[in-house]
Amino acid sequence: MPKNMHNKTIIILNDYAFVNGGASKVAIDEAVGLKKTGARVIFFAACAPIADELANSGVEIVCLGQKDLANFGKNPLSMLQGIWNFKATRELKKLLKTLDAGNTIIHLHGYTKALSASVVRVAPAQKLKIICTLHDFFTACPNGAFFDYVAVASCQKRALSVSCVARNCDKRAYHHKLFRVVRSLVQKHFGGLPSGVKNYITLSQQSLNLLRPYLPKDAKFYALENPIAAEKLPPINVAKNQETIFVGRLDAEKGIEILLEAAEKTASKLTLVGDGALRGLAQARGNCRVTGWVSPAQVWSELGNARALVFPSLWYETYGLVVAEAAARGIPAIVSDISAAVERVENGVSGWHFKSGDAGDLARVLELIKNDEIVTRAGIAAYNNFWKNPPTSEQHTAQLLKIYDDL
Repeated sequence: MPKNMHNKTIIILNDYAFVNGGASKVAIDEAVGLKKTGARVIFFAACAPIADELANSGVEIVCLGQKDLANFGKNPLSMLQGIWNFKATRELKKLLKTLDAGNTIIHLHGYTKALSASVVRVAPAQKLKIICTLHDFFTACPNGAFFDYVAVASCQKRALSVSCVARNCDKRAYHHKLFRVVRSLVQKHFGGLPSGVKNYITLSQQSLNLLRPYLPKDAKFYALENPIAAEKLPPINVAKNQETIFVGRLDAEKGIEILLEAAEKTASKLTLVGDGALRGLAQARGNCRVTGWVSPAQVWSELGNARALVFPSLWYETYGLVVAEAAARGIPAIVSDISAAVERVENGVSGWHFKSGDAGDLARVLELIKNDEIVTRAGIAAYNNFWKNPPTSEQHTAQLLKIYDDL
């Protein structure tokens, strides 16, 4: 444990007190892991319910019981809250008055769905150390992805430029894009994000490269992989398996249509673990099985039947957690060359890269993995690379404590 870390109070800020995505899972896992070291940990969230693993950990919890932006149709006030959450600001200030500012660190995870950037503004005013994990691109881009959902392609425009604001790139409608623009402008000019945050945790070099022009010139960056809750078991014999597996949302930006086309060209069997707008399209294919959303234990079970994992995303991503999870089981990954996941897949050794959006190039790799010797060799390489320095929860917490100590 870093020097004097047991004297620190860590406040973790996150929209949700339950797991509904990667950012919330990491935030909760970190809170639980930090508590085990003896640190005082306070989890500050807008939306309930409270996850069992959080409630049973001994972590102090402040949950405001608010709704998120997904409830806008039922509760129009959530739209205002998404721009500036006055209650969150008020309650966080109240909490901070009870703490020693010199020994308190604020760690920001998710904030765009409910908490808003209002909570960021509080930290510099109270002279507190604050650090933000860059789970997405919302610190710069209004839609959080540097992705044009209408064109179904990565966006090359300068975030919040005139051409950016004028472009309808939103998944829903242009008026929703305008809401996101307003939220980003308030975040930038009143919330103090990113200008007021000088410390960031990065998940990949690619995501940092994309965000760096928008972040403070004097900012400090700490590379820290997401924790993987994997038990070291013998590697899966991938050669005996026939299915190529995808895990995640079944949406256009995830490359589902490209994957379906490539699988049809190569007569490859697919299992899609997840749900989304393209579920019906996938289920109409005779070579494709769709499970819907399943529990983490069931995801691990499905991976046990994989010959390879495919990660065909059309957008940049920031990490690609499932690629690391697959490697822990000895499953090689096929990843699009635009995604951050390429940083953890050695092309032709522990998996393969293919040209993003190119069904023909993906088909080339799907044909390649029909060779038992090739897929076995790649699976073993992926397994050995992962377990050489595994990002376990314990290791992640130890690195996180060092980062806090450095602050």
